[in-house]
Amino acid sequence: MVTWMTKKYVNISIPRPLYERLAKALEGTGYRSPTEYIVFMIRKNLPDLESSNPEKRLRALGYI
Repeated sequence: MVTWMTKKYVNISIPRPLYERLAKALEGTGYRSPTEYIVFMIRKNLPDLESSNPEKRLRALGYI
């Protein structure tokens, strides 16, 4: 039986045209897939989003 605690991955849905556009933009960059790039971006920005510094949080959210 697989429970939510033992599952290592979840699926996040994005519009197919956006996924395809990202895949095309990533060609020749060294990223193996849009998923790999998205995980990289989340790991890069999550610390600022979790920060108690309001400016860092707003920047991570794309407001500034």
